[in-house]
Amino acid sequence: MNTRDPVPSAPASRYDAYWTRLSEATSQHDLFHVLRWLDALSGANALIGRASHPREEPVRLGQEPSLCFAPSLVATAAAQTRPGVPARVTIHGLGLFGPNGPLPHHLTEHARERAKTFGDATLTAFADIFHHRLIALFYRAWADAQVVVDHDRPGPARIDAYIANLIGKTAVGSEGEGRLTRHTLYFHAGHWVRQTRNPSGLAHMLSADFGVPARIEEHIVHWMRVDERARTTLNACGPHARLGAGAMLGRAVRDAQSRFRIVLGPMSHARYCSFLPGGKHARRLAQWAREYVGAEFAWEVQLELAADEVPRHALGGTERLGQSMWLGKRMSREPARDLRLDLVARGERARFAR
Repeated sequence: MNTRDPVPSAPASRYDAYWTRLSEATSQHDLFHVLRWLDALSGANALIGRASHPREEPVRLGQEPSLCFAPSLVATAAAQTRPGVPARVTIHGLGLFGPNGPLPHHLTEHARERAKTFGDATLTAFADIFHHRLIALFYRAWADAQVVVDHDRPGPARIDAYIANLIGKTAVGSEGEGRLTRHTLYFHAGHWVRQTRNPSGLAHMLSADFGVPARIEEHIVHWMRVDERARTTLNACGPHARLGAGAMLGRAVRDAQSRFRIVLGPMSHARYCSFLPGGKHARRLAQWAREYVGAEFAWEVQLELAADEVPRHALGGTERLGQSMWLGKRMSREPARDLRLDLVARGERARFAR
């Protein structure tokens, strides 16, 4: 590709269609809107106002020498027609010429007369060397202050780095199917910046992400396995072998402080199955819990299936035994909340919660 003739990275039909609309109704377009579109459609080129040389930008900018009080800032627009002649947009203001320009009015009249009457655009072209940079930097100052403009092109935006540093998520893992994306985390930045993690924050994020009711139940009783080296035995010595101090009986200890339960639902049958091991939301749910609470707490998930969504058992069906199958006719009108799973963050394995 010739660096002096920027080629739009957007489909040619879309690029040409925009230039057609722009040239047919130039006065109906806003300058910043035009430059934003050209920036977005020319992703292979440098951003307007960021390039080290005008040939790296998708358009050349200039000022139309005129003393009229124009109804629109954009004066003319011409697409690139042949190699060596870049696309060009001229405006009425923001330059040396014009009724509000810093130069005397007779210089504006002189430049216009030379260009229109004698076909000599030398003075105008010379001034446009400075006009291009002036307009480009003015637009870049506006674009950098608009968060949404950063997302016109693919890839990370500047605001992403600011939010990531604010919430302590400077490095986000892969964004494959079923995984959390960086923008999903950034959307809930208000919860991440808190020094403490609370149940309402996790419940709010899960409910917003999955579109189902969510709540957190704390202090779930479970048994914690004691490491073999810390168990009390008859021939042991050390802190864990002293009666009334560190000695304990058994291989596990009952605990109600380090485990919580995520309750999701009531939900439809299709959504219910998506949270089962291997479902498209199972890994994403595990990621949410791991990102928010870390490895300090254990957790389990209780899935609630809406009463009118409970399927009847039938031979040859695709329901999972012990997970999405109920024998007989269900008489209760309450949601089916029999299943509790302990999803493992690594992989998609799961075991039934005790």
